[in-house]
Amino acid sequence: MARKYFSADFHFGMSAMLSIENWPFKSIDKHDAALLRSCKERAKEDDVIYHLGDLCSYGLDRGNKGLDIKPYELIKDISATFINIRGNHDLNNKVKSVCDSMHMFLSKRYPSVSLSHYPTYDRRIDQSCLIAPIHLCGHVHSSWRHCLDLDHRILNINVGCMMWGFKIVSDDELIAYLNKLFKKKPDQLFRCHTENGKLIFNGNRSL
Repeated sequence: MARKYFSADFHFGMSAMLSIENWPFKSIDKHDAALLRSCKERAKEDDVIYHLGDLCSYGLDRGNKGLDIKPYELIKDISATFINIRGNHDLNNKVKSVCDSMHMFLSKRYPSVSLSHYPTYDRRIDQSCLIAPIHLCGHVHSSWRHCLDLDHRILNINVGCMMWGFKIVSDDELIAYLNKLFKKKPDQLFRCHTENGKLIFNGNRSL
């Protein structure tokens, strides 16, 4: 049976991220290889990988701020269908199936899920994402794995690779995580809301 996999913020070729984010790799090449290996080993030919933005920045020097090869050349050996949802570092990407957001049926318990690079509290969010009760995103890197947006009453799940051991996460793994969260009380979740135009975070960040 075909499977869905999710991730975000691969940032291929962006070596600055190794120090900025304290990623556990000795070089950006090892980082890139680990992510590609995860895609190739976990996802099969009939599967789909949804990458939620910031795949890379094409046209910048490798080792500085981006790739010196075209992004679709980098992912061409992945047998699964690879869909990249546009992020703020994807302006020059030419990867097939690029879009800004989408909606999907995840399971019977979670039939309405939106996908975008940005969390729902970000001003750049596609407004169509604000109608689903669960939203998958990237962009926030290691800030949090889940966040309950109290203004929109939407649960955000960060599928960024750094939050999942630099591996793509399967639909079953994501569903298991959601099941775990829905056993918690609202005040046990990491939450955010706005006050006087400012974004306020509170609650328990622990997973």
